[in-house]
Amino acid sequence: MSLKSLFGRSGNAKAIPAEHLPALHSFVDVTVTGRPARSVSVEELTPKEIVVGDMLGRAGERGAFIYQTSMGRFRFGATIVAAQDGMTRFQMPSRVESLGGGAQKRASVRMDVLVSGSWRLAPDRQGTGEFMRASIRDISRGGCSLIIDRQCKGGQLLEVRLNLRADAAPLAVIGEVMRVEQIPTSGKFSHGLRFSGVTLAEDRAILEFINRKQADLRNRGLA
Repeated sequence: MSLKSLFGRSGNAKAIPAEHLPALHSFVDVTVTGRPARSVSVEELTPKEIVVGDMLGRAGERGAFIYQTSMGRFRFGATIVAAQDGMTRFQMPSRVESLGGGAQKRASVRMDVLVSGSWRLAPDRQGTGEFMRASIRDISRGGCSLIIDRQCKGGQLLEVRLNLRADAAPLAVIGEVMRVEQIPTSGKFSHGLRFSGVTLAEDRAILEFINRKQADLRNRGLA
C-alpha cells in the first residue's frame, strides 16, 4: 500500500500530503526535550505512527523532527507512544511545517572528533595510486574535513578511507574538495569534503559512528 493511500483516504481536507512526510528508510534528525539531536532512520510508517530505529526517550515525551524530502525541508512535533526493542514509536503529527529549501541538502549532525584514515586521488571517481595517511575530523553524513600535508584543488575528487570501527574494515568513500585552508600551527592543509555517491550501507555506517560518539559523550556527561 502506498503512502498516498495511507494518508489520503481519511476524507480530511487537511490531511498531510505524503510528499511532506519523511520517506520510509530515510534519515531524520530528532530532538527529544532535554536531549541532544539524533539522526535516525525511519523504520515504519502507518496512518497513526512513525517508528524510528533507536531509543530516543520515554512514552509521553515530545520530539521535534527535521528532515528533507524532494519537496523541501520540513519539521513537526510528535509525542512518543512507546520506546522498546531498539525502536521509538511516535504519534503521527496533525500538521507539518515547511522550512522551504527544496533544492537544498539537509543539514547533518557533525562530530568534531579526530580519527585516523588515508586518502588518494580519484579522477573519474576511481582511486589511483597508493593511499597516504591522513587525519579526519568534523565527520557527518554529508562530508568531513581531511587534514593532510599537501594542498589539493577545489573540485578535485578524492577517495578517503575512514577508520570508524576497530573491529571493521575502513569505510571508503568519494569526496569532492569544496574548500581548503592551511592550519597555521602545523602548516598542514584542511580540506572540506562533500561525500558523493554514498550508499545506504555507507550512510548507515557513518550514522552509527555518530550515534556511538554521541552516546559516549552523554555517558561522560559532556553532552
